[in-house]
Amino acid sequence: MPSITDLRGWSRLTAAVADEVVVGTVYDMQRAISDGTYRWIGPVGRPVQRITDAVTDNVYGLVRVSIRGVGELGAMAAGRLGSDTIASSPAAEKARAIAHGVVGDDRIAVAPELDIHLGLRHNGVEVATDPASLRAAYPAASGRVVVFVHGLVDTEAVWSARPEAGVALPDLVDRLDATPVLVRYGTGRSIGRNGADLADHLEALVGGWPVPVTDLILVGHSMGGLLIRAACITAVVEEQAWTQKLHDIVYLGTPHFGSWLEKAANTGSWVLRHASTRSAPIGTLLDGRSRGIKDLRFGMLTEDGWDDAPIDDLLTGRFPDEPWLPGVTHHLVVGRLRAWDHHPLNHLFGDSLVRKGSASGAGRRRQIAGQGEVRVAHVPHPHTHLTNAPPVAELLGDILAAEPAAG
Repeated sequence: MPSITDLRGWSRLTAAVADEVVVGTVYDMQRAISDGTYRWIGPVGRPVQRITDAVTDNVYGLVRVSIRGVGELGAMAAGRLGSDTIASSPAAEKARAIAHGVVGDDRIAVAPELDIHLGLRHNGVEVATDPASLRAAYPAASGRVVVFVHGLVDTEAVWSARPEAGVALPDLVDRLDATPVLVRYGTGRSIGRNGADLADHLEALVGGWPVPVTDLILVGHSMGGLLIRAACITAVVEEQAWTQKLHDIVYLGTPHFGSWLEKAANTGSWVLRHASTRSAPIGTLLDGRSRGIKDLRFGMLTEDGWDDAPIDDLLTGRFPDEPWLPGVTHHLVVGRLRAWDHHPLNHLFGDSLVRKGSASGAGRRRQIAGQGEVRVAHVPHPHTHLTNAPPVAELLGDILAAEPAAG
């Protein structure tokens, strides 16, 4: 169940979404239909239109104020239940992650209780990066550290094994005498911003770790892989030291060239906005998805990547050309929707969200350059199963078995 703090946030967010998304969209559609009707009637209908528009505006204004008021009343009622005594359940944390990933910063701002900043997590509890906190959370810390970064609308719980099959990668790392470190972040924010925060946390982690870090390995699923690349950009620009300990990066179904699904959403919303005045509100509604999702259109790694064109124009965005970080082995895991490699669905949808060329960083028109060693591994598992897939566990085990200590 959600905590009392979360209940306050959910009350405010639900009211805001009902106001802006539901009522706002219905209002826009009604006005579009009304304008079209009176335009067909001609000048004789304009006096009537002014009256009906005024009445409509007043009614919708009252409804929207009432909805916001109900949201605040709900938040106040939740506050009267007392202070939080228990943490939110995993299901509540997942719901919070989905909300943040879908609606993004603008709407989450009305419910700060549901905001998620980037941080380290151990047993579901946030861990500060000062030496004392790291020592308390990781008393048996190894000099070999494996950091896991989840993907869109997820939490660190995604790395737990599924009951029916799969491998819990953090448990595997622990058995191989290395220390797993889990990251949680709000996926609705821009990838560039989250990547810069990740870089700062890695710098603090390496500097404050209980024992000297000898080997650092990063594992990113989907958007998490893009965060890692964005963090590497920040580290190079700011001359951070953690990259000196970095030996391997594992990208699981990472959309280096973007996801076909976000491209389709962008195209669909643009068509709806331009097709007619009646469909335009639906297109505007679709454009309300978060900045983090829109960054998946082409695999945007920098926060200023939309400066050259409006973010919601047709297939806009800068193609990122940041090279692989040199001195590091980059392992690109490419999944597929069907086990048979040549299945038509694999060609159309890749692993369900990311096509083969995007996940392998080598498309027909784009290719990531750089001096880092790149190894591509194809596995017969769809996107959501890559975090627990046995072939991925085998790959990570091989990396840990072969990794030499960095003196």
